[in-house]
Amino acid sequence: MNKGYVLNGRYEIIARLGEGGMADVYLAKDLILNRQVAVKLLRLDFRDNPRAKERFQNEALAVTQLNNPHIVGVYDVDEVDGMQYIVMENVEGEDLKDYIRDHSPIPYPTVVDIMEQICSAVGEAHRHNIIHRDLKPQNILVNNNGYVKITDFGISRAATEDTMTQTRSIIGSIHYLSPEQIKGMVATKQSDVYSLGIILYEMLTGKVPFDGETAVSIAMKHSQESIPFVKDTNPRIPQPLENAVLKATAKNPTDRYLTVDDLADDLKTSLSVNRLTEPRFVPSEDNSETDGKTRVMPFSPLADTNLAKANEDKQEESEPEEHQREEKPRRKHHKRRWIILGIVLLLLIGLGTLIATANGSTHVPQVSGLTETDAKEKITDAKLKVGKVRYKNSYSVDKNRVISSDPDEGQKVDKQSKVDLVISSGIRMVRLDNYVGQSFNSVSAKLKNEGFKIKRRNAPSSTFGPGKILQQGFKAGTSADPNKKTLSFVVSTGIKEITLKDLTGMTKEQVVDYSNTAEINPTFEYAYSNDTPKGKVIRQAPVAGERIQQGGSLMVYISRGKKTSNEIKSFNVRVTIPYHENPSSVTDQSDSSNSSETSSTLGTAPVTNSSSLEESSSDDSQENVILIYLKDHDHDYTHVYKQMVIQRDTTVLLPFKLTKDEIGKYKIVRDGKTILRDNNITYEMH
Repeated sequence: MNKGYVLNGRYEIIARLGEGGMADVYLAKDLILNRQVAVKLLRLDFRDNPRAKERFQNEALAVTQLNNPHIVGVYDVDEVDGMQYIVMENVEGEDLKDYIRDHSPIPYPTVVDIMEQICSAVGEAHRHNIIHRDLKPQNILVNNNGYVKITDFGISRAATEDTMTQTRSIIGSIHYLSPEQIKGMVATKQSDVYSLGIILYEMLTGKVPFDGETAVSIAMKHSQESIPFVKDTNPRIPQPLENAVLKATAKNPTDRYLTVDDLADDLKTSLSVNRLTEPRFVPSEDNSETDGKTRVMPFSPLADTNLAKANEDKQEESEPEEHQREEKPRRKHHKRRWIILGIVLLLLIGLGTLIATANGSTHVPQVSGLTETDAKEKITDAKLKVGKVRYKNSYSVDKNRVISSDPDEGQKVDKQSKVDLVISSGIRMVRLDNYVGQSFNSVSAKLKNEGFKIKRRNAPSSTFGPGKILQQGFKAGTSADPNKKTLSFVVSTGIKEITLKDLTGMTKEQVVDYSNTAEINPTFEYAYSNDTPKGKVIRQAPVAGERIQQGGSLMVYISRGKKTSNEIKSFNVRVTIPYHENPSSVTDQSDSSNSSETSSTLGTAPVTNSSSLEESSSDDSQENVILIYLKDHDHDYTHVYKQMVIQRDTTVLLPFKLTKDEIGKYKIVRDGKTILRDNNITYEMH
């Protein structure tokens, strides 16, 4: 398609961005909305190919279901003059493959940050039961600010579908495919986890773990060889990062992370000092590969059988001559007796043969992954009987498919033995009720017994007494998976007043500890002081001795120390925070359910405006709990700068103070996920 061509009267082609196996991608201008977009157009030679058209349509269908800041957005899907096309947002930057080549060795914090963004996108797809099946650096775009977006869902499939092709052909890029995909087995969410592990390996080492002259040789290595240790390439790589690679790329899916969220959670603490001495991850012993190996058949019994048969033939040939020499005249009744004995002997031999055949040995066939009907048929064909059938919840095996058998697959057993089956009943779902007004302790205990993780945020209320649930972060009447869903509650502290303590001379961390205990919300400002050491409190407002309500605000001024000659510039950055109508939970950044475990942050401090919480609990509106992290001359990126609750798109001004040599940044987190960030705030920009 030439430059200047206007597609469907709207998209003016500017330049070709790239060429894929079945589609070309162009940079174009949307003449209606006056913006640059990327147009993915099915190639001319594939427009009559049903499978190519199906893959192209599948990508459009998959991406339009997803709403995540780390997934390339789709603006339009259409067909004109037989040309199918997808209009997507244009990401200025490079793919992760080029990024690795240009920036290796990549700093470990950057590796973790990029992987967390990738996991956020893949996790969103998995929550919609969409498996990508072709995760690789070439399908991951990195913009100029280090912001990541995933593209190319062309061969993705719903997790409920059979993701094998009818011909059991391999789909995906061979360097990043899981062993089960290489064998033509059903691809699961943990197959994507395997691909993420390979991507993490490449980011840490600058190369893929397995390479070869042919795709077959690479596939054999993925199927049979363990992933090389990344610390063999660079001994300085932290052990937790290597462990993340080893666990994500375990040959047996049961040894891998259960979800990409589990991988992301592990990566968040992988650079922690507390984990530096952890041992190397070792997967459990896996014998699942045995059935796939080539066996040498034992030929000696066959040879012995042929030899015995030859000897019998020789005896049969010589037997007439011996009988001719030894045969003597016998009476007729003797002949009749021998005939009867011969018939009986033949009957006994036949009966023995039948019994021996019936009671011979065989091997339990491979039935894992099959439907119950197919598994029973395969067991019967192997001269075995189907024993007890029981059902069990499973996250790795689709519903109504076989998890395992007893005896195990491949085990030698007598024919007509019984084989018990364990069938997947799918993921266990628990129905959730309306718990508003009930005791948090009793509700929490009940839900924890079901397997849920619980998060709690405190807020003052004049409507509900202390310990009662003000608000829940999920809809009543829905069902959820206890192993994947974290349930969040806002719990009433009642209304009570406290007398403020004198904070002068305290550190910021001490103020945070005091605020979490007193359940108030501090806001920090910084100022130069010739009298107060840097990092200590100069003054507070309200002052010590005054009484405020729990949930109230406290302004604390921290010393910058004495003013230096290096000029600090102050400016504001305006950011609009988008409101999400159906947040999955009302949560904070902490993973704990009580404030005592998060004294180093403000994540569990109650919100200031208690009336807004009470109003939202009485109508259908849902609040978004927003955590803002800010790094500049005065603020540490590891602490929450501000916590707020929004019920609509909200614009905030973020104050920055920077010298010429400093670079500021911010990120905004909603429901535990980063939705906005900028890592390049500089003195010269403002």
